[in-house]
Amino acid sequence: MVDIWVTINNSLPIILLFVGLIIVYFIIREIRLMYTKTKMAQLDLEKEKLQLIKADIEQKGHPFFRVPPAKMEELKGLEDENSLLQTDIFAQQSAVEKRIQRLESKVKLTKLDHMIEKIKKEEDRLG
Repeated sequence: MVDIWVTINNSLPIILLFVGLIIVYFIIREIRLMYTKTKMAQLDLEKEKLQLIKADIEQKGHPFFRVPPAKMEELKGLEDENSLLQTDIFAQQSAVEKRIQRLESKVKLTKLDHMIEKIKKEEDRLG
């Protein structure tokens, strides 16, 4: 009986270590399963989103292919006209900006001329 008790006392740390390792294994396994389940749920959600998008596209169809050729030509003509108008608008804006810049330069030049005249008058008066 004493021999059994001594054997149990000697092997108790080994048994506790083994039980501790088993507990650590289960904890790590649960954590890994938790992350795996989270990833699986995200993937399932993405799959559902893709299925909804596919169903929505199939319901709506492709409107680009449903447009008759006459309408496509009309749309292309409108697009060309819009690009020409945009070019004209840009040219007008550039012209306006250049004219404003020229006007500002003339005003500045006139102011500087007046300042020079005032300085000359002041120099003549003083000197």
